[in-house]
Amino acid sequence: MLGIDPSREPRRYWGDFFEQGSWGRLQDAVRAGAGQELDIRSANGNANGENLKWFHVKAALTSDKLEGSLQDITVRHKATERLRFLAENDPLTGVLNRRGIEKILERATQELAGGRSLALAYLDLDRFKLINDLFGHIAGDEVLRQVCRRIEGMLTDGHELGRIGGDEFVIVFQGTPIRAASVICRGIVETIGAPAYQIGDTAFQVKGSIGLIELTDGTAIRDAISMADRACRAAKGEGACWAFIAE
Repeated sequence: MLGIDPSREPRRYWGDFFEQGSWGRLQDAVRAGAGQELDIRSANGNANGENLKWFHVKAALTSDKLEGSLQDITVRHKATERLRFLAENDPLTGVLNRRGIEKILERATQELAGGRSLALAYLDLDRFKLINDLFGHIAGDEVLRQVCRRIEGMLTDGHELGRIGGDEFVIVFQGTPIRAASVICRGIVETIGAPAYQIGDTAFQVKGSIGLIELTDGTAIRDAISMADRACRAAKGEGACWAFIAE
């Protein structure tokens, strides 16, 4: 599991293989006489979790020694993390799904009473269905991924992007006044529309309409999403790129 060759490496140290601080945590658990099982990470791996391993350690104090066992639980841990991720994130694009967005909104609306600004945008891609119909869902899916990356590039701390339909997205602007959010929304519409999306040998032009509302204390989450949707539909109906309704 650890890649040790006993014949060539007679002595190695805990810190060579396991995350910093895990040795102290294990000793504390054993001395406490309870919770003598611990999940720990390997010492290697990068910030994205590549090459990172997870282990389950069971240990007990025998005389003056710690004796225990080690089990590689990397596959189980990754499966659990994936399930946790999919509970609140869209599997295609990696952005939040409806459940994830609603949780963000629930927390954000609780801060409205303290005077913090909160705005919500609803984005709908125009005639996106044609890409799927003419070029297939593989091309359409890749365009959606690239759309999300472009939008994320326009957002800062406190802003959250979610996909709640095939080509429909919402953006939560926490701590952002409506006028500042409107400027960002204009930029999002522009960056979505150009340059073209290059998928293989084909270039796709995508445009979107966006509606923006300002939330006030007491606004229900589902009502907020519906109001932002109506603002987006108003923009489409007027042939505009965007529209906002101050609530």
